[in-house]
Amino acid sequence: MLPSVALKCQLITPRAQRWLQACRQAGVLHLFDTACNLVDEQGRVLSLLSPRVAPGPFALVLDGDWQLQLDPAATVRVDRQAQRLYLNRAALDYGAARCWQPRADWAALRHALPAGATAPALPTRIMHLLQRLLDGICMRDLSEVREAARGLAGRGIGLTPSGDDVLMGVLYALWVWKPERALLEAIVRRAAPRTTTLSAAFLRAAAEGEASYAWHRLAGGDPGAIVDILATGHSSGREAWAAFVTTWTRLADERR
Repeated sequence: MLPSVALKCQLITPRAQRWLQACRQAGVLHLFDTACNLVDEQGRVLSLLSPRVAPGPFALVLDGDWQLQLDPAATVRVDRQAQRLYLNRAALDYGAARCWQPRADWAALRHALPAGATAPALPTRIMHLLQRLLDGICMRDLSEVREAARGLAGRGIGLTPSGDDVLMGVLYALWVWKPERALLEAIVRRAAPRTTTLSAAFLRAAAEGEASYAWHRLAGGDPGAIVDILATGHSSGREAWAAFVTTWTRLADERR
């Protein structure tokens, strides 16, 4: 039977392209009104997004209103020759989607953060681990970096626990001041296996400098981007922002 719903996609990221190219078997990980996260057999995530949702590192954004009426047991199939993603009776045509690069221009933030860039408070234990992580980064003590990252990984509740949101903020700030592969990998390799599938995907993307669109706006000098970052998720944006500002300040002071 032919699909009863045919949708075109307007935007795709390189990470999403790789997912579609490599996927052999996949299922629905999370299902929301305007987004659907798929996961393949390797634990890699693809986010199908309504155009009302700002893109992120592994996004495939639909063209037009969100019309997929899926269930958690939806069958997922990729036809690479036709460049279509099938979900039950829905067909998503991604062949003509515009490719968006999710790595932000982090170096642009070395000059200064936007006015009013203050760090929200973090829980005492998480702040202690963050400071331990920053000590390890500044001393280039990879053992200390790994242990602090291990302490933060998966700490808290939710699809992206608080400790992981903090690690994302640190990774972004490292891309501003210390984009050193050894530091980035020390964090993500220790943290990713110890948290949720979605959070691990975000951490791996952050280690490559990839971020959601609000962070791109921040790097482009838009002060209004902070409001959107803080509004991300229940508390994810606030925690990532707190860690980013704290890390940015510490590393900037070290360079002076």
